[in-house]
Parts: sequence; C-alpha cells; structure tokens
Amino acid sequence: MDDAERVTTLVMPRSILRDEGQFGHAQKMDALGQITGGIAHELNNMLLAINLNLDALSEEVALSETTQTLLDGAQQAIEHARDVIAQLLAFARRQPLDADDFNVNHAVVEARALIRLVLPVNIEIETRLDPRVGAAHADRAQFEMALINLALNAADAMPGGGRLTIATLPVGDRGGLEVTVSDTGAGMSPGVAQRAFEPFFTTRADLGRSGLGLSQVYGYAQQSGGRVEIDSSRGGVTIRLQLPGGNEPTPLSRPPAAAAQTGRGERILVVEDAPLVRHVVGRMLGDLGYQVFCAAGPEEALLFLESQSPIDLLFTDIMLPGGINGEELAVVARRLRPTIRVLYTSGYSRPQNAGDDASLIAKPYTRIELANRLRAVLDAVAAPA
Repeated sequence: MDDAERVTTLVMPRSILRDEGQFGHAQKMDALGQITGGIAHELNNMLLAINLNLDALSEEVALSETTQTLLDGAQQAIEHARDVIAQLLAFARRQPLDADDFNVNHAVVEARALIRLVLPVNIEIETRLDPRVGAAHADRAQFEMALINLALNAADAMPGGGRLTIATLPVGDRGGLEVTVSDTGAGMSPGVAQRAFEPFFTTRADLGRSGLGLSQVYGYAQQSGGRVEIDSSRGGVTIRLQLPGGNEPTPLSRPPAAAAQTGRGERILVVEDAPLVRHVVGRMLGDLGYQVFCAAGPEEALLFLESQSPIDLLFTDIMLPGGINGEELAVVARRLRPTIRVLYTSGYSRPQNAGDDASLIAKPYTRIELANRLRAVLDAVAAPA
C-alpha cells in the first residue's frame, strides 16, 4: 500500500482558527450547540409532562390488559426519546462526558438508528459486527457522536447514493478494538487526506460544513488513548477508529417495581417555568402528602423565600428565565433559610457549581423516582452528623 494513499494521523492538526472566516465557523458551532441544548431542554419538559400524566393515569384508573399494553408502549417510547435527547445534549456539550466501559457492538446498533435519521434515503447502511469485540473503555456519548460525524462525512462523498458500512473487529492481544466506517464514494486525494482532521478544513463548504466533524473524531481518539487513520487506497474511504479495550459491563436487570414513598406534610417550593410541568408536579406532590407552593421563575421564588412562610425543600429546575439560574437561586435560599434542603432537576447531567453534595433528578423522571428522591433528601436532614 502506498504511504501517500494511507495516512495515519499521529500529530496534532496544523492550524486552528487561521482567519476570520474560520472563527465565524466556530461561532456558528457554538450557536448551534446553544440552540441544540435549548431544544433538548424543551423536549425534556414536554416528555416529563407526558410521563407524569401517564404515571397518574396508571395509578388512578383500573386498566384493561389492552390499555396497559398501550400505556407500556407509550412509556417505552419516552425512554427511547430520552436516549435521543441525551445524544443531542452530548453534541451541545451540555453534559459531563466521562470514560467508562461499554459494549461497542451494542453502541453501534443504537447509533445506527440515529444515523439512519440524518442520512439521505439513497444511502444504504450496513453493519458488520464481529462477535469477538467486547467492551471499550472510553466515553460512549462521544463515541456515538464520532460515528455520526463519520457517517455525515461519508454521505457528503456519495451525493448520488451509495453504501455506508460500519464494522467492528478486535485488535491486538490486550482487548483493543477497531471500528471502521467505509463509503463507496470517489475517495480522498493524498493531499485532502493529510488535512482531513484539521479543524475547519472542509471540501464541502457548499453544503455549509464547518470542517469540525472529523476533528472531533481525531480529538476523541487522542483523548481516549486510541488512534484514527484514513485509508483511501481501494476506492471510497475507510476511516479506522481504534480504542482501548475495557471490562464488559454487567447487564442491568430491571429492578422490581418500587412503591412511591409519601410525604409527611413537608412544605415544598417548586420552581419551574414550564406551565405543564409545574402544574402536573404540583398536583402530584400534593397527592403524595406534601404542602406545595409553585413559582414560575426566580422572582416569584425569591418573594416567597423572603416571606415568613415556612419551607422545608426547594425543588428547582437549573435552567430558569430572568437572569438567575437554579443554582444561584439555591445560594440565596440557603442564605435566607440555612436549614432548607435543595433538590435540582434538569435535562442536563448535574449542577456545575453546587458542590459534591448536590442532589439532582434528571428529566424526564417518573412519579416514583421523584417521590423516592424527595423522601431521601428530606430524610437526610434528620440523619446524625
């Protein structure tokens, strides 16, 4: 194989933000990340309202077998939507991304579903998964984002249609593995292949491509202790992503159904700007035995906190309108009421500046999840120091 035709990237890209046009691309990507994060936040609120109403329906109505099947199907769809939203948040860099062990073949299967949504219908997707491939030790969310970026890059090379092939195979004797993404396009010239992983380098500016997709793959490989290379020697392009092996994660079994723990008359201030969510959460907590006070934003919440009305727990979304977020609101709440407990909620992973002891329940949650998390936070008050 000619070395000029196969390029192994082992050095950092040569140029970053070389001119104002490239800086404009970076600004667009930042803006797109902000928009994506905002959309995911709103979708999480919608899913939460749907999920909690379905929970209430299943608790209050004696369901026939057929109706229960339909309800289960709706809740399974919500779980799938949660996974899609998590991928949006990973793209927006709005959730912590940490290395862990994950089954690579399983991740490829799940990523394929999203890739199918973003690729033109005239591109066939084929997967060839080697059963000998086990787990990788890397960040799964970034792995799936890398596959999406590679798929989009391959699609650009096949404007008239073609085949995208994603394959896995073991590498070496230490559990390493390789994932390849191949297309049936025209291939890359040696000069293009040499620069393909540079940030903002793109041959498809006519499609509005920023040139950041392949550089994300390169950075991910480097940070994971792996490598990435381009092979354009046989027509089309094959990009090989190698990752270090990990330990096969233990399959998660579905836990037995738990009962929702009830309140004991504690007073909860719910701060939520989404009216549908605020209404259903307030009603649900009242049914569980809590005294509930609702605020549509930080201004209403601060007025309540500054009053003489007793309050045991602040339950607040992290993202709030009005210039004060949930973490900042909690700081004020603790200053005004030192014994108050705080439970955050968000579609993102965790509070950024609230300390290690911060409690959070991720959206969209279920009735039982919220009931039991609230009980745990409130009961921790009485625990001995």
